[in-house]
Amino acid sequence: MFGHPGGEVIDLIEGLRQAGLEFVLTKHETAAAFMAEATATLTGIPGVCLGTLGPGATNLVTGVAQAYLDRAPVIALSGQLPTERYEVATHQRLDLKGLFAPITKWQATLSAGNAAAVVERALRVATRARRGPVYLEVPSDVPKQETVNVALPRFATEHVPAIDDDAVRAAAARLHDSERPLLLVGMDANNDAVPGPLRRLAEAWHMPVMVSPKAKGVLREDHPLFVGTIEGLGTAYLYDFIDTCDLVLMVGLDPVEFDRDWSAKARIVHIGVVPNDDRYYGSEVEIVGPIDAAIERLFAASKATPKVARDEINAFRDAFTSRVRGSAKGLTAQEVLAELRAALPEDALVTCDVGYNKAVSAQCWPAYRPRTFFVSNGLSSMGYGLPAALALKLADRTRPVACVLGDGGFAMAMAEIETGTRLGLGVRVIVLADEALSQIKAGQERKGYAVTGTTFGAIDYEKLGSAFGIDARTVSTVAECREAFRETPGDRPTLIAARVDPAGYRVG
Repeated sequence: MFGHPGGEVIDLIEGLRQAGLEFVLTKHETAAAFMAEATATLTGIPGVCLGTLGPGATNLVTGVAQAYLDRAPVIALSGQLPTERYEVATHQRLDLKGLFAPITKWQATLSAGNAAAVVERALRVATRARRGPVYLEVPSDVPKQETVNVALPRFATEHVPAIDDDAVRAAAARLHDSERPLLLVGMDANNDAVPGPLRRLAEAWHMPVMVSPKAKGVLREDHPLFVGTIEGLGTAYLYDFIDTCDLVLMVGLDPVEFDRDWSAKARIVHIGVVPNDDRYYGSEVEIVGPIDAAIERLFAASKATPKVARDEINAFRDAFTSRVRGSAKGLTAQEVLAELRAALPEDALVTCDVGYNKAVSAQCWPAYRPRTFFVSNGLSSMGYGLPAALALKLADRTRPVACVLGDGGFAMAMAEIETGTRLGLGVRVIVLADEALSQIKAGQERKGYAVTGTTFGAIDYEKLGSAFGIDARTVSTVAECREAFRETPGDRPTLIAARVDPAGYRVG
């Protein structure tokens, strides 16, 4: 459990300790919720975060909203005024269930009598598709009260529906009749069971594959059928390619992953864990059920016929890669990512933040395995990357972990360096430094506005690292990046500030 305590939750924390649950102190409640989400996304096991009442609970909101829009099973708890005082007190009194209602799947107040049943239901609700957070408020007098052991069934997820045979046949017919199909893969498909069936389907029909940022790694990005990541750098070119397709297989796509309206004229087959009730895009056929099983059924439903010529896919890949490579007088973010990729094994876990660093990382970081790239996408919240990386390292200390941040996002969360140092988490922290909120600044410049409120002063990263007791350096060339990334962190974070030229974010 990640959190920041207050006087109203110390009895709850003691109860957690007695139950064998580790409480991880963070510097801020938002970071705690980010860490709970990252843990849940990596492991599939609900993450938990905790704040006190009043400002502790309000500070959780951004992180819980992140979990809500990125569909992560998180249990968020906060303190509340004692039951007998709630109706008469005013100090720090807020309707917390009302506050969390728009960003959680369910809200409840714990009592001594309902605690077992409420927690069991919270776990069920959080892990049921679509997954998401649940909020539980705990009046400060409740943790000290006696409760009764209640016999409950062992927690289990809901029944998995059978895949409709007619839907599979209809999808196979549309695939057979198409001339230029495309596989567009989203976050609900990003698990270890999907890559094999997905690759076999793509190869059999010779269909190009695109992914969302939350699905990076579900198909190896060095595979010849992989063409790019939507909503990353240069995404307009990918949508131009989609406009040439006559059929799109939406595999595990959640509409929250799109940053623009869907306007393509292609027919759509929806393959997902829930029906296409959002109607963000119209679908003629829906195959609902476990995505790996749905793909296998579609693969077996008809004889495959190669569709899109290899030369055409190769030509588009080469042209697109050239467009997003970036060009600048100084060091580019793309070059930083290339050197980091060369230094890390395929199973390394990498997070990014929000801004241009997200755009370039989503497109230019090659992912080779599922659930190895982590980003705040649905909410797109700055300050996510560093706490998420620390949580991933805490969850699996055997794997290398790195985060790629803009200097704006890093400044929002830099206090969590102390958390990583205290917990002995050897995470690489790479800051793409240009002393600006460059994506917003570029928007001002495109509109002919004065640059206002989007630049800030430089940080002495070496001194900052010294203050936190960690190794820190600044790099400004490819060779310096290569040397810095070659060093393996020990039992605490390492900080590398790469002085990048923002001109590299402009793609041709």
